[in-house]
Amino acid sequence: MKKKLISILLVVAMAAMLLTGCSGNSGNQTKDTAKAKLDYSNIKIGEITSLVVNDGGWCQATHQSLLAAMKELGIPEENLKVIENVAEDQVSVTNAYNALASEGVNLIVGASAGYATFLSELAGKNSNIIVAQQGDQVPNLIGYQIRNYEGMFLAGYACALMSPTDTLGFAASMSEASVRGAINGYALGAKYANPNAKVKLVWANSWYDVDIETQSAKTLINQGIKYMGMEASSPAIPQTCQENGAYCIGYNVDMKDLAPKAVLFSYMWNFAPIYKDIITSVVEGKADTSKYYYEGGECANISAFNEAIVPKDVQDKVLQVKADLASGKIKVFGGELKDNKGNILVPAGQTMSDDKINTQQFLVENVIGSF
Repeated sequence: MKKKLISILLVVAMAAMLLTGCSGNSGNQTKDTAKAKLDYSNIKIGEITSLVVNDGGWCQATHQSLLAAMKELGIPEENLKVIENVAEDQVSVTNAYNALASEGVNLIVGASAGYATFLSELAGKNSNIIVAQQGDQVPNLIGYQIRNYEGMFLAGYACALMSPTDTLGFAASMSEASVRGAINGYALGAKYANPNAKVKLVWANSWYDVDIETQSAKTLINQGIKYMGMEASSPAIPQTCQENGAYCIGYNVDMKDLAPKAVLFSYMWNFAPIYKDIITSVVEGKADTSKYYYEGGECANISAFNEAIVPKDVQDKVLQVKADLASGKIKVFGGELKDNKGNILVPAGQTMSDDKINTQQFLVENVIGSF
């Protein structure tokens, strides 16, 4: 009996050694298998937002784009972990990153340009988590941005066609490159419709402030401006326009229902195609942090026209300009192009580079204002 027991123990010991040997030789295989099992049903995604995801503006636009991409790829909505109201400072971003890392996410989406510096440092220390960050390209992150100036070119074009005067308005939030891109795109679109068009600029110096945005709209309206563009998140500007017989272009999301007598149409951020590509690269193990997505077209989307306000001939002209932008017939930042200080930005026959467009530090010549 004792010999039998010893024999059994030896067999068990040998089996254990074999298993240990297999484990030691195939540690990489086990890791690779785990990676191979990452698919669209079990990828975990983290999202960091500066406000709440139903803010009616920027955060809602980015969140809905992410959900749309996930739905198209067959990713369950519960696979998305969201941390809202994350301030743009090191402690807040670090806490959010660590919280998502503890949830085992494979991808973190930084939905505010102000997170870039902090996420760049954090992502560099954890190769198991890919970070995609809106804004300029920085190390350790997959960067992404939309050519918002394309959609805003259409907005300025439409407003100039409809305005009874040469002077339009623009109510802006913070002086950041993509905001200046929106202003300049709007102004250049207005000039394309009317060579004499001017755009008066006012700043809220806030990403979201109902009172200041209301005052921005009133300031322009009190100067006799009836048509304006905007780069803001709250419904204050459209609603102020409606209360005062003025008109505007909505921004971030479709704002027509917020002010149906004032919103001609809206510029809408559509990050879904970009998010779809980024998620796919993570699932396939091909994510590259040197990759930068800078897209226009349907990413720089506009909503349906407000049929009650926008005449059919204006709609047709806007759609034709949209097609000309897509074909390259119209180049928004093509030369000759000057800033509003008289400097030549782009010589005749040339086009501004993406790098300069994406980091622009200027206002075009028909903008009345500064930053």
